[in-house]
Amino acid sequence: MRDSSHHILDTPERGKIGKQIQLPFSKAVEISVKSLRVRFWRSMLTVGSIILAIAFLTFVWSSSRVQSSVAIRMRPDAEKVTAVAREVDTYWKPFEQVLNERFKKRRRDYQTEIKRLFNGKTGSFKDFCRESETHHKENQRVDLSGISTRPEITPAVIETLAARAREIALDPDLDGWVTEAKRKDPETGEVKPYRTSDALVIAGVKGVVQGEVNRFNNLQLALQRQDIKPETPVSELETISPTVLWLITISLLVCGVGITNAMLMSVTERFREIGTMKCLGALDGFIVKLFLLESTFQGVAGTALGVLIGFVVMILWSVLAFGAATFHYFPALQILVIIVLGLIIGSVLSILGAVFPALRAARMAPVEAMRVEE
Repeated sequence: MRDSSHHILDTPERGKIGKQIQLPFSKAVEISVKSLRVRFWRSMLTVGSIILAIAFLTFVWSSSRVQSSVAIRMRPDAEKVTAVAREVDTYWKPFEQVLNERFKKRRRDYQTEIKRLFNGKTGSFKDFCRESETHHKENQRVDLSGISTRPEITPAVIETLAARAREIALDPDLDGWVTEAKRKDPETGEVKPYRTSDALVIAGVKGVVQGEVNRFNNLQLALQRQDIKPETPVSELETISPTVLWLITISLLVCGVGITNAMLMSVTERFREIGTMKCLGALDGFIVKLFLLESTFQGVAGTALGVLIGFVVMILWSVLAFGAATFHYFPALQILVIIVLGLIIGSVLSILGAVFPALRAARMAPVEAMRVEE
């Protein structure tokens, strides 16, 4: 027998209200899982919308934090490198003028190799100097002995500059620059001892320091492409920009609307199923549990995948933009907080998005639901 709320009564006696059957929570979980299996591909539409929204949210939020971290934490390192580079240039610039004069016979090759040196390739420039000193053509041979500059470059000066470079975690290339041999004088025919000037060793310091300067310059250019300028205040970098905040809001709205729409479609196509369950004694609370559980399962799965995809895309994008600096200045704690918040936000949105469809399904009259044609 049924009461006015369409619930099954446990006694046939007229006029007496029986006890309503309360199905356990585990039964609701079992039915929800089976329903998701039956409607797997339709469920994937809901999960897909959650994945895309949360992935976008995670990417935008975390990538903005990585940009800010690189911009803030690179500044003191860049200042230290710049200070060391100025000290090295005090000795290098007069020395470079002498090198330009010594390598005038091989001007084009010298210009190519000096660019490589400034990119940190000290070995290539070293080999070029050795090859130039012993070139098989006399008119291409370069004399790198007896170089004198002001200020004078002594072994003590080079060691001091090398120590300054080590202070900023650089490893100067100081070995193998000096060549000792006996060489025949082309004019007198006399064999004389030949020794490369010790001053050339400064190239091993200049190369690694200039390579680091170039690395920071490239980082700064990459940040400028993201509208982060050198003069941008740290306080501004530590906050979420209005553009990023707007993108995050849009992604959350898309996620919420997508879940609500998908769950409403699920309710609409399951009118007869809902009516049947209510005719068999399912209470309104049980129907609400079913839809909330389905949405929770979809939300948790979609959110986890979305966070993972967003994180991976963020890492790939950051490496392409900032290279190894991504990991050197990586804001691990901030990213961990974003991942946790992303998981919570996605799961909560999934549940909230299913509240209205679940209530609609629970309030349906069994007779009306059974009349709906599939």
